[in-house]
Amino acid sequence: MILTKVLASYTFRFMSLYVAALSIAGLLVSIAMYAMYTNNFFYTTNDSFNTEMQAFEAAYSDDGVVGVRDYIQKTTHLQRFERYFYLVVDEEHNKIAGNKAAWTSFKQYGDDWLSFQLDLVRGDRNTANQQFWGQSRTLDNGNILLVARDYGDVIYTMTLVTYVVLRSMAITIALGIIGGAVLAALSVYRVDKINQSVSAIMTSGDLSQRIDRSNHQGDFRELTTNLNNMLGRIEMLMQGMREVSNNIAHDLRTPLTRLRNNLAKLQDLPGGERDTIAQELTEEADNILSTFNALLRIARVESGNQRAGFKEIDIKVILLDVIELYEPLMAAKSIALYQKLDRGLVVNGDRHLLFQAFANLIDNAIKYTPEGGEVTVALDVDGSRGKVSIADTGIGIADTEKPKVFRRFFRVEASRSLQRGNGLGLSLVAAVVSLHKGGINLADASPGLCVNVDLPGFA
Repeated sequence: MILTKVLASYTFRFMSLYVAALSIAGLLVSIAMYAMYTNNFFYTTNDSFNTEMQAFEAAYSDDGVVGVRDYIQKTTHLQRFERYFYLVVDEEHNKIAGNKAAWTSFKQYGDDWLSFQLDLVRGDRNTANQQFWGQSRTLDNGNILLVARDYGDVIYTMTLVTYVVLRSMAITIALGIIGGAVLAALSVYRVDKINQSVSAIMTSGDLSQRIDRSNHQGDFRELTTNLNNMLGRIEMLMQGMREVSNNIAHDLRTPLTRLRNNLAKLQDLPGGERDTIAQELTEEADNILSTFNALLRIARVESGNQRAGFKEIDIKVILLDVIELYEPLMAAKSIALYQKLDRGLVVNGDRHLLFQAFANLIDNAIKYTPEGGEVTVALDVDGSRGKVSIADTGIGIADTEKPKVFRRFFRVEASRSLQRGNGLGLSLVAAVVSLHKGGINLADASPGLCVNVDLPGFA
C-alpha cells in the first residue's frame, strides 16, 4: 500500500522525470566532450607524427644509418608516454635501419597513413597482439621511412571514457530513483498526516480543532498554517451563521407576532380603525422587507461580484454629497457639523456602495448624538492611502462591545431603546470596506464614538 502510494505520488514521478532529463543531458554533454577530446587528440597526434617524421627524415638524410641509430637512442630516453617506432626500408621493403624488426602488411589510408598489428613478447615470455598506426614517406632515392606508435593506449583511453560515462549514468539513475523514492515517502507521510487530521475534524464536526504543524517545515508548514487559517475562518462563519439565525428569530419574532395579531383583529374592526391598522401593518411589513433586503445587499457585497463595476472615483466628492444630503437633518437637531477634508483621494471602487457606507456612518452619528452636539467628518490623505474619520459626541460604545457591532443583527443594548433598527447597518459598512480592500475600526472620541475607515488609493 505504502509502496503503491509512493510510486504514484507526484514527487516520485517528478524526481523520475528529473533524473531521466538529467541523465539525457549528461549523456549529450559526455558525447560532446568525447567528440571534442577525440578531435583534439587526432589533431595533436597528426602534428606529433609530422614533427617526428621531419626529424627522422633529417637524421637519415644527414648521417644515414648512423644518424638513424643516434636519433632512436636519443628519443628513446625522452619518450615516456608515447613510444615511437622507426624503420627505413628500400624499394623491396628490406630493412636498412630502425628499431622495428621488419616491414609488415598494413592497411593504407589517405595522406600516407597506415595501420598494422604486431606480436610482441611480454615479460612473461608470452606474445601480445598490439595495434599500431603510423605514417610513411617515400624519399627521392626510393627508400621508405616509417614512423609508427602503439595506439593501444588510445583504445584504452576511449574505452575508459565510455566506461566512466555509462557507469556514471547508471549510478546517477539509481541514486536518483532511490532519492526520489525517499523524498516521495516523506511527502506521502506528511500528506497522510494532514489528511488524517482533516478527516478527524470533518468526522467530529469540531471546527475548533487545528492541524498540528510542529513537525512540518517549509511548504508543508505553510500549507498547514493556511489550512488552520481556513478552519478558523470556517469556524467563525459557522458561528456567525448561528448568531444570525438566532438574531433573525429574535428580532423578527416580535414584528411578525404583532403583524399576525393585528391581522386577526382587522376582521372585526370598523372601517376607520381598519384603515389605521392597515397602515401600521404596511409599515411593519416594510420594515421586515427592509431587513431582508439589507441581508441580500450584504450577501451580494461579500460575494465580490460588485467589483465588475469598479471605476476611479474621488472619496472627497462622495463625502461632500453625503454631507449635503444630511445637512437638513443635522440642522433640525441643532447638531454642528465640522469638515476637515484633505485633498481628494482617488480610489478604484463602486460609487453607490461607498455612498451607502458613508451615509450609514453619518446617519448613525446623527441618531446617537443629542441635540446641540457635534459631528466631525475628516479625510486625511498620506501618499496612496486615505483615512476617513467620522466622530460624534453621542453615547459612544463600550470597548467590550466594539468588536461585536459589525456582526449582523447585533445591537448595543443601550441603543435599542433610543433608536429603531435591525443591526445590519454597520455589517453592510464592513462588507463594503472589505470589498474595497480597506479596513475599519472604532475608537473613543471622548465623548462619543469615532469610526475610522482606511482605504487604498492610486499612488
